[in-house]
Amino acid sequence: MHVVYDLDRPDLGGNIRHGDTATWCSDLWDLLIELYGVRTALDVGCGEGHAVAYLNKKGIYAVGIDGLIKNIERSVFPIVLHDLLAGPFIMPVDLVWSSEVAEHIPESHVDNYIDTLCNGKVIAMTHAVPGQVGHNHVNCQTSDYWIEKMALRGYTISSDLEIFREVSKKRGFGYYFNLSGLVFLKN
Repeated sequence: MHVVYDLDRPDLGGNIRHGDTATWCSDLWDLLIELYGVRTALDVGCGEGHAVAYLNKKGIYAVGIDGLIKNIERSVFPIVLHDLLAGPFIMPVDLVWSSEVAEHIPESHVDNYIDTLCNGKVIAMTHAVPGQVGHNHVNCQTSDYWIEKMALRGYTISSDLEIFREVSKKRGFGYYFNLSGLVFLKN
């Protein structure tokens, strides 16, 4: 297992080279597509673009963004270079997916991340919990923190969250979603 990062920008990277099954939630993505009629998607902090490639193969117009140039160069599907510390990425879509990115965004720049998430009518995300070790974890929070932030932007947590977590467990992948996954719906 090779963790990808940038020595000059420790806030970037932390993903696993060639993909990370702990972030892979294809059964969940399929369910979200079906339930919410998803036709467009944005993967925030997409690493090498494995989820983006999957979604596009399912007929979804999906775009991924990542701030680490190594990930752009190694991507398995074309993705966009974007630094969330510089500002939000704006692209309204049906679904935003973001796995294990939140904890890498310093509190001083978290609004850029939240503004980017708010591109979606549906947001599915994970976050590191307090004390969770990992590369450059600078903003580990409880789910309540993210629920409050999203409520201020007009989103509510899905009443089907436990169902979504069960679906993500089905194949033994999606560890992070099982641990801290959240699904928000625009009011």
